[in-house]
Amino acid sequence: MGECNITAIVLTFNEEQDLARCLQSLTWCRKIILVDSGSTDKTLDIAAQWNCDIYKNEWPGFAGQRTWALQNTAIDSPWALFVDADEVIPEELAAEIRAAIHSDKAAFYLCFKVMLFDKWVKHSSHFPVWHPRLCRVGAVTYKNAVTGHGETWDVNGEIGYLKTPYFHFSFSKGFSHWLAKHNRLSSMECDAFLQSIHDKKKIGELLCRDSHKRRQALRRLSFHLPLRPFLRFFYSYIVKGGFLEGQAGFVHCLLYLIYELMIQVKIIEKRFFQRNRPSASLL
Repeated sequence: MGECNITAIVLTFNEEQDLARCLQSLTWCRKIILVDSGSTDKTLDIAAQWNCDIYKNEWPGFAGQRTWALQNTAIDSPWALFVDADEVIPEELAAEIRAAIHSDKAAFYLCFKVMLFDKWVKHSSHFPVWHPRLCRVGAVTYKNAVTGHGETWDVNGEIGYLKTPYFHFSFSKGFSHWLAKHNRLSSMECDAFLQSIHDKKKIGELLCRDSHKRRQALRRLSFHLPLRPFLRFFYSYIVKGGFLEGQAGFVHCLLYLIYELMIQVKIIEKRFFQRNRPSASLL
């Protein structure tokens, strides 16, 4: 596969375990830019071995880091592809991307295959889930997702969808790492929900034609449902067919039950302390 006039941008933080596999899948790109947020392992050494252009920026969140990369790195191609270090772009998707950048669209959503125990958990991960990853340079503005987890974008132009999924090895560092990461993410989702309860603009995104933004708005609305974590488990494991994926499907659904419980408990906790904040007279 020959070189393509596109810049791949990889965001990293202590990714020595996954990075080489990710970079290997991007050799068809004209340039690979790595934006690191303070790695202390061999991440930067590996990036240097693959001749990446290396930049450093303190982590401001996904939307902030992607925006920083677009505005502060030496992108010399008309298109940029964002890839995380625990992701791999297969040849079939690379070919689809090569064709897509010759269209008149301004940006494309990509979807992924979540891998667990070397198995694609297609049903329990609600495939396909779309993510804002491929864009014309200067055509998009990244912003925080309404849920506080991840990012969305505003696009100056038409958006397309690429059907070939990439691989996402979100459990590659083990479950302890996954739980620690999702403990942080659950705090972000809790805070975003409590801050946006009365935001009618975000509620209006339920009617948005953009399926990515519509899904985020639906997720935020779902926080109002009673027993929501258990409803999600039932939906993922029974309705979506997670049970068909054996042990991997059960573990995936169980982990997201735990994640949703963390969010729900943190919402209850914050509301309790807001209602029962001690008055100054008692201090």
